[in-house]
Amino acid sequence: MALPSSLPAKDIAALPAAVVRETLDDAGRTVARASFVGELPHGPMQVFSATCKPVLDASYQAGLPHGAMRMYDERGQLLQETQRLGGLAEGVTRSYYPSGKLMQTLQHVRGVQHGEAVSYAESGDVTARLPYAAGRLEGEASYFHEGRMVRRERYRAGLLDGEVTDYAPGGGVAQSSTYVANVLHGPLRRYWPGGQLMEEIAYRQGKPHGKPRRFDEAGREIVETAASPGFMKSLEKLVRGG
Repeated sequence: MALPSSLPAKDIAALPAAVVRETLDDAGRTVARASFVGELPHGPMQVFSATCKPVLDASYQAGLPHGAMRMYDERGQLLQETQRLGGLAEGVTRSYYPSGKLMQTLQHVRGVQHGEAVSYAESGDVTARLPYAAGRLEGEASYFHEGRMVRRERYRAGLLDGEVTDYAPGGGVAQSSTYVANVLHGPLRRYWPGGQLMEEIAYRQGKPHGKPRRFDEAGREIVETAASPGFMKSLEKLVRGG
């Protein structure tokens, strides 16, 4: 039988008193402790490691996680804390490195990722900011390395759609490209470290269209010409010393 996602307050109040049950291992150590109403978890629940450290600390309502939920490693170090509402993630979820430093924050609305997801290096620096709407990437996503932006993307309905920019260590643009529904479509441009255009390639539906244009650091276009067979023979003779 499917469990209810939540119960009205009057129905919760009408439930009989919960009974605490403990599960023991062969050595008589408690590996789990939970409150039950009949066969449904209802109230606090804890699960323990072999070293008697908590690995799960949660609350249930009518058989479903409801309220704060924390997960730990076997040393008792907090790995994740989140909220549940009728079994569904709700609000901010925080994940941590084994060192205890913050690793990631996510946001949910009724079990669906919605809002900005932020990832962190163990140093505390932000490494990514990803915008979500109704479970899909939507808007501008940014990626960082040691405090500087290294890439910026645009998303629509979960797909790359718009300009994508990669940045050089000095902060200037290293490459820019354009996507339409996850497919490279439009100009792809690469730049010299000084910011001058190095190369431009047109794409249509993910494939190069036409010949690329290349430029030297002074901004002069490099024109490639095919050498004649006679010129190549003369060059070969010159190199051999003939």
